[in-house]
Amino acid sequence: MKKSTYLMVLLLLSLSCNQNDDTPQNDESTLHGSWSLTHILGGLAGVNDDFETGIIVWDFNDNDHTINITNNNTSNVIHSGYPSGVYNYEVITTANDTTLIIENTELKITSLTTHQLIIDEGYISDGFQYTFSK
Repeated sequence: MKKSTYLMVLLLLSLSCNQNDDTPQNDESTLHGSWSLTHILGGLAGVNDDFETGIIVWDFNDNDHTINITNNNTSNVIHSGYPSGVYNYEVITTANDTTLIIENTELKITSLTTHQLIIDEGYISDGFQYTFSK
């Protein structure tokens, strides 16, 4: 009887274990990594421009809180975002929203998923809305 109880407990323990239990799960979307600017909307001139993936890339580095922007746009548009360069950034999250601050410019993060990022300078300031894909 004692042996069968031990065997039953051992069987239950072995069946309840999962090989992936020790693998960290991170489904949370983050800015970290490369994002391609695909669309800009807004401004006083009513900008509504699409860009091919890879033309304008923002590479967020969470370790040193910098963005390396590569802007290879050569098309004739009014606004294509920030020029190429390295910028410092900060993210501030409150109960109501999340704000991305790039070199003292505040942009509201309106959407952040694993494959899409939308940031907005705000309509009140006649700002732009930037849409990115990963």
